[in-house]
Amino acid sequence: MSRLVTLRRRFFFVFALYFAIVLAGSVLVIHQVQLRDQQIDREEQLLADGLDRGERADFDAIQERLHELRDELNAVVAATLAAAFLTTIWAAFGLRRWVTRPLDRIGGAIRNVSAGARHTTVPTTGPPEIARLANDVENLRRLLNREILHAVRSREAVEENAGVLLTIQSHLEPELEELPDEWTVAAQVEAAEGVVAGDCYDVVRISASQLGLVVVDISGHGAVPGILALRCRELLRAALRNNFDPGACVQWAREQLDDLGDEIFLSAFVAVADLATGGVRYANAGHPPALLCSADEAQELMPTGPIVGPVDGSWTTAHEMLGRGDTLAIYTDGLIEVRNAQREQFGLDRLVTIVCSASCDEAEAIVKRSLDEVTGFAPGRLRDDATIVLLCRGPRENRPAVKRRA
Repeated sequence: MSRLVTLRRRFFFVFALYFAIVLAGSVLVIHQVQLRDQQIDREEQLLADGLDRGERADFDAIQERLHELRDELNAVVAATLAAAFLTTIWAAFGLRRWVTRPLDRIGGAIRNVSAGARHTTVPTTGPPEIARLANDVENLRRLLNREILHAVRSREAVEENAGVLLTIQSHLEPELEELPDEWTVAAQVEAAEGVVAGDCYDVVRISASQLGLVVVDISGHGAVPGILALRCRELLRAALRNNFDPGACVQWAREQLDDLGDEIFLSAFVAVADLATGGVRYANAGHPPALLCSADEAQELMPTGPIVGPVDGSWTTAHEMLGRGDTLAIYTDGLIEVRNAQREQFGLDRLVTIVCSASCDEAEAIVKRSLDEVTGFAPGRLRDDATIVLLCRGPRENRPAVKRRA
């Protein structure tokens, strides 16, 4: 029952008891003082009137009464002080029992939890205010334990899936094969989140003289779009190995992807380069225009069909020539649409300057410089996956900036 009495009421009771003791002691002291004053007045009156034998007896009685009143007054003061002292001791004992000990128990449980004993229960004893505090601490401890357990399970899940994610990443960024002497190819994907991107590329050696290039960009980024990008890439690779034209490759892959759903879209650029003649056949499925950098201009290879999504479409195959010293650059929108702190876009012109004004003797250096320029333009994490694939037909010396031609 005492646990239901609040601290406020307990301390109010202690204060009321103190007040009652002081008030009672004061009343008694005042009463005794008044009685003493009356006796003193009578004594003074008797002395003023002169004393006879009968009055002498009254005077002695008054003196005796004064001594009694003094003793009673001292007793009242002593009793008041003793009561106040005992009340102080009782209040200190109550404070220790009602406040200090419950808080010590709560503090001890918290220290045990912080030391690693996370399953230590916080005791909810004491007055209602302390019990509510302990209950709140106990609820917090349980919440933290749930969060820790969730974090441990999440970490275990990440550890279990880390191998799978790294395998997906390695498939999304395949090793590049050696090409004839005048040809070089390089590619790189920069994921916006984690290690798996929604972008992917492929370089397929279809035959001794035929090289297939694929770049796919799935809406979104992370593991799920990465798996879908890998699936799309494998379909396009299979179509290329069966000697489909690039437009037919996209059409066939779209027919296999009949379970995309209403919110999944992808763009793709598929090209086949003839390493003997330099001829390039390509299909652009709603992808950013690829760049064909020649001696004096940068030509944009525009879409030959719509983006791949829930609505059916058709894709045609276009033709271009890749002469000696020319470069074919295929990229995703995450590379050119990145913005800096001033909301300025990196833009296609900067990419043209980097790619088309450099020597194509080493495509890998151009790819690295392109991504370095992007990350330097907008430091921090990318907002979208960024991919670039370069196919160069050398040799070509460094040359001044070229003009864009759509």
